[in-house]
Formats: sequence, C-alpha cells, structure tokens
Amino acid sequence: MKSRKWCQISVRIDEPYQDLLVGQLALLGFTGFVQEEKSLNCFISINKWTSSIRAKFQKTLERFKFEFPVVDLSFTVKSIREENWNKTWEKQTGIVEATPRIIIKPSWKKLPKHYRNKIVLHVDPKMSFGTGHHETTRLSLSLLERFLQPKMKVIDFGCGTGVLGIACVKLGAKSVVAVDNDPWAIENTRENIKRNNVQRRMTVRLGNVSAIPRSKYDLIVANIDFPTISRFIKSIVDRIRKDGIFILSGILTSDMPALLSLFEKNLLVPVKLDNENEWTAVALRRVL
Repeated sequence: MKSRKWCQISVRIDEPYQDLLVGQLALLGFTGFVQEEKSLNCFISINKWTSSIRAKFQKTLERFKFEFPVVDLSFTVKSIREENWNKTWEKQTGIVEATPRIIIKPSWKKLPKHYRNKIVLHVDPKMSFGTGHHETTRLSLSLLERFLQPKMKVIDFGCGTGVLGIACVKLGAKSVVAVDNDPWAIENTRENIKRNNVQRRMTVRLGNVSAIPRSKYDLIVANIDFPTISRFIKSIVDRIRKDGIFILSGILTSDMPALLSLFEKNLLVPVKLDNENEWTAVALRRVL
C-alpha cells in the first residue's frame, strides 16, 4: 500500500516552550509532533497544508512570538513519507520524577520496583499539555503537595491531560472538577481518569470559567498562560472560599511584577513562590 505524504514543519523553539505551542497547533489540524532539544517537528497531511492553514499557522507563531519575545520560531517545511510518530515519541518519553513523592508514568512504561512507594500518576497525553516534562507541571505538583489538605474541594482549571486534578485526588482531595476549553484535553483527561481509577472523585467539564459550578472551592489550581489568567482571574477568585488557596503556574518570571498588582486587586496574598529556569509558580491565599 502506498504511504501517505505529509508536511513536516520544523520550528526552532527551545524545549521549555514546546508543549505550549503543541496545544495551539493541534487546533489547526496538526496530528503528530516530535520534540527535540532546540526544535519542534510538526506533521500535517500534505492535502491539509493549504494556503489558509499556512496563514493560520503563521498567525499562531506571530501571537506566540508576541507573548514570548525571546523565542526564535523560524521554521522550515518539507514533504515526507508517513512514519509512526507515536512510536518515535514513546521511545523518547519515560517516567518523570515530578517531585520527591510523585512520579508520572505513561502506560507503555513498566514501573520499576524502586518507584512502588511513590504516588504514581498514569498519564498518556494526546494533544494535551501536562506530561511532567515541563517545568510548569512540576512546579504545580510541588505546590499541591504543600497546600492540598484531605477532603478539599478542588478545581483544575485548564486541565490539559488532567495530571494535576488526578494528583489532587491521590493526595486526598474530596472532589475535583477538571475544566478545559479544548475538546482534545477533555477526551484525554477522561481517559487518564479511568487509567488512574479516580472516576468517583473527579469529573470533567468543557468550557471556560462559566463551566465551573457555582460554588466555593477550597483550592483552585491553574497551569495557564499570562493572558488567560489576566482575563479570568476575577471569575476564578469568585469561586474560592475565604482563606482558600489558588495555585497558579505557567507564568514566566518576567511577568510576575505585572501579576502582583493583579493579585492585590483580587484579594490574593502570595504565600509561596517557586521557580525553575524562567518559569514561576505561586500559591496565593484569598483573604476576604
């Protein structure tokens, strides 16, 4: 049988930013990604690489460049024959020691004996963000270990693969509502919920803040970007009870000065801040 032809678009972009770009390009119809240290290879059927998609692709890169001026984002395009990118990706992806207590394991990896006393999150990503390889996921998990208390009601806003919500359940949360506006993420989160057998305490909703049930929550975790948090912070804070915790990740350290005034306006007091490379995560307490 004749193999299909694909376009391979190779974007020059450092590894810490790649997962963020993958999520945006998946919405354009890209169906395969192979990550390298300094580049992201993106694959789309040659029949779908139309002038309209090319224009949307370049517009996506322009928006990304505006948000992250330090990235390069130059790219090359070539035609290739079909190969099994999932197998290539699986070979590159292993078990992640996200924190001293938590590991993230894809289903195709066997769990070594020395990890069996850890909290194991079984996560297979589709087109969603959150495998533990990115600093923002690890920072979020570290803060959840510190601030999540048993029996808390939790929201995982921008859930991606569902990894943070699943971690909350395994750390003792009473209930978790996972919310994302990407149907791929919702499907992936549901799959990972089943893999981790946490269906009784974790539900999934498609949408933005309006998809969060009108209630007060003990803790909300959000691994999202600066523009999204700026847009939704007031509505998110309205869902947090007095003295509740808001864990926010996905923030470039350079954006923190702008966010500090936003926190103050929305009755949030920083109680813990962690950094890894150029990324920052912060735990905030609602004071009123």
